[in-house]
Amino acid sequence: MAPNIRRLWRSEKAVIASHDSDAPSSETASIKPANKNIGLFSATAMGVSLMIGSGIFSTPASILGLVGSPAMTLILWGLGAIISYGGATAFIELGLMYRKNGGTMRFLAHGFPRPKIVLAYLFAWVMVVCIRPGAIAANGPVIGKYWLYAAGSSHIDGWQARGVGFGCITFVTAINILSAKWSLRLINLLTVVKIVVLLIIVISGIVAAAGGIKVEDNDNWSRGFRGTSKDAHSYASALTKVFWAYDGFTNLVYSLGELRKPERNLPWSIGGSVVIVGFLYIMANVAFFFVVPLDVAINSEEILAAEFTYRVFGHSVGRIALPVFIGLSVLGAICAQTYGVSRLLDSANEVGFVPYGSRICGNNKKLGTPVYSLVIMYGLTMIYLLAPPPGKVFDLLVDFVQWSTWLFYGLTAAGAIVLRFTKPQHRLRSFKSFHPLNILFIIFCIYITIFPFVPPKGGSKGAPYPYYLSPLLGLITTVAGLMPWYFRMVWWPKKAGVDLVAWVEEEADGLEDEDPIKEDSVEPDTKA
Repeated sequence: MAPNIRRLWRSEKAVIASHDSDAPSSETASIKPANKNIGLFSATAMGVSLMIGSGIFSTPASILGLVGSPAMTLILWGLGAIISYGGATAFIELGLMYRKNGGTMRFLAHGFPRPKIVLAYLFAWVMVVCIRPGAIAANGPVIGKYWLYAAGSSHIDGWQARGVGFGCITFVTAINILSAKWSLRLINLLTVVKIVVLLIIVISGIVAAAGGIKVEDNDNWSRGFRGTSKDAHSYASALTKVFWAYDGFTNLVYSLGELRKPERNLPWSIGGSVVIVGFLYIMANVAFFFVVPLDVAINSEEILAAEFTYRVFGHSVGRIALPVFIGLSVLGAICAQTYGVSRLLDSANEVGFVPYGSRICGNNKKLGTPVYSLVIMYGLTMIYLLAPPPGKVFDLLVDFVQWSTWLFYGLTAAGAIVLRFTKPQHRLRSFKSFHPLNILFIIFCIYITIFPFVPPKGGSKGAPYPYYLSPLLGLITTVAGLMPWYFRMVWWPKKAGVDLVAWVEEEADGLEDEDPIKEDSVEPDTKA
């Protein structure tokens, strides 16, 4: 983009900062180019670590209860892998076109720039206000349930599990505040742990099926599709939980500015993470339902994996050791979620979405981490963790955050198709996604955002909350973002005489790979 436009953008940023707040002190946030901390292994780990979180350990039982048969459950997990890969290819294409922190927020701004990049703003709004803090809050008590189960506690639900979750979330936030490098090292370490745990489950299931480990006989696989549900609402709820487990392949795109060699590392890390996780998920479900009888599996709820390990390995390993490591696997998901969303909040501030952003966003000069962003996300997470009453909090939070998540993921994939036609010669499009897979991904995103509103058979009878509550809360939270969008993106620019969407045009052809304010101070990337 021409130098005069760049100077105009810098001057507008200065005006915004002067209107929004006083100049930041030397101890507070400052916007600077992202350090290239992320290589291929860390990039893959960020996706794998978030995908292999609580989902595969906590949702198979509830999915089975919704669809009625292990065979149909397995089909849904396989379908989830294929559809997620279709969406992942769209994010790879867009990530190579717009290689800055912010990910989906930037993709939506370029795919649908009018009116006033409203979709990008709404995504940033729901991501910061509900999706990530709600997901972290949902994962916290799952760690508590597994660790309390390992400790032999008779009370693994309620406030005890939330208390463990509180401690884990606080620990992860502290690590992210103190060091970005150590945060990535922790993500890498816990990614190895969770892959090992899943491999133990998969291999032990195969050995049990071959007769090497004696387990109680059941007819889970020989029953075929007997008992399979025909209720559309049940499948929408089941797919929501399947996609909760696959959600995470997008995690890297919020930190693209920190990725080394994106042309090589982005396709391999995102695509590879979906393939690795999809295979492990399918094989883990085969193992679960070979070992655990149908009625026990359904009633085990979030601790199905612990029930499996107990039946296969006995008390010491199965009831104590492996549940501890499963809890560590979920902790890894919280690490990846926390690392990614703090970068998104900083990116939202960089483009002018955040009022008084110069005070609350950016990296602390001493620590080199987005301290205030992390503190804000921690506070929001605590609200979701501690405010809901006892009961089916996990299912409520999962369904709540998933509604908005897949709405915007579907829109992002649609944006990749739109940009293929509106920007056919984009200079950084070194990867092209396969449109039929993108369209399949979009169709399923539409399905799981519409069908949760369709009444199930029998309505909400016997359910802890109305069937429509979670998607309705997701819809209300998303629509509520229109008010701050209007005041920030329409009313305020008119009053202040600034243009908060100029950056979209500046980045349109991928000519700005680094932060426009600090482009002259960027050091060359000499790391492999």
